[in-house]
Amino acid sequence: ALDTTDQPGYSRETAQHTHVDKHQGIMADEDFAAGGDVAQKTYPIRAGEVKKGMVVLLKGFPCKVIEVTTSKTGKHGHAKANITGLDIFTGAKKVDISPTSHNMSAPFVNVAQFTLLDIADDGFTSLMDENGETREDLKIPDENSPDKELGPKIRKALADGKEVTCIVTKAMDSEVITDFRESE
Repeated sequence: ALDTTDQPGYSRETAQHTHVDKHQGIMADEDFAAGGDVAQKTYPIRAGEVKKGMVVLLKGFPCKVIEVTTSKTGKHGHAKANITGLDIFTGAKKVDISPTSHNMSAPFVNVAQFTLLDIADDGFTSLMDENGETREDLKIPDENSPDKELGPKIRKALADGKEVTCIVTKAMDSEVITDFRESE
């Protein structure tokens, strides 16, 4: 180790000060990485590894893959993956084509269960999690959702006095009620 104590301009205070600055720089980087950008909501997956049933981003939308076909291209080209999926929130069909060697993004998908307490006149639900916390920011599925029957089925189960558990799917910045279970 070099002894720098006799070098001009060196003092213990300076060394201490530099250390703190470096540490603050690292802290700032960590804070920046935790920002709400797309990178934190997705993970990379090679297009050639995408399989039917997976959820990947097609044209920026989280979609459940319903079909994957691969095609060989010309003499020096890449094999292409033709991926068809249904938007997990709207049911809209999306198609994307990507070289099999290239990375695509797949969203982190979280599924949570909430007890349904009530449905307001405007369609917003009153949901409670297992900790007793309530939320009233999700609408009951309507005729524009992928499963057009889901909303009416949930309403009927609640009207019949059943205990209804709503399944809420979250991906990217969207959360939607995608299923339910009922019990007496």
